Amino acid sequence: MITNRPTARVILVDPADRALMFRFVPPDPWPREPAWHLPGGGIEPGESAVEAACREVHEETGFNLTPHDLGEPVAVNAGEWSIQGRRYYTVHTYFFARVPLGEVSGSGDDGFGHQWWTAAELDSTKERVFPPGLAVLLKDLLQGVRHERLVTLDW
Repeated sequence: MITNRPTARVILVDPADRALMFRFVPPDPWPREPAWHLPGGGIEPGESAVEAACREVHEETGFNLTPHDLGEPVAVNAGEWSIQGRRYYTVHTYFFARVPLGEVSGSGDDGFGHQWWTAAELDSTKERVFPPGLAVLLKDLLQGVRHERLVTLDW
């Protein structure tokens, strides 16, 4: 059995145009080696994607964002993964927001740490970054490019 687990994630950018990433160990099917992902998480029953994004960002980073701050989603990707024998199908909905400071206070790093990344650093790193294609999307967003339709990123 596969469980649907939609999520909302946010590309948070500081005044130096760096995106916040959290270090984590990905589930199957990826190698069990440290990688990086954006703040965000599961959408609770009765929550919209934008409401979940605001809640998750606050829990994980301490930043208070409103649905107005996030606006419309900028990207999406979807696929299957598993952990401890349970299979999931996830549609990640991505939002974009700027935050005033690079200070993070929240539960998001799970003890593995966090880092602010420039688009160039994301593009050149040999480490695994989720979602694939984030560097290209971030470059567009930093230049004010908002695509008419959601960008579909690789899984």
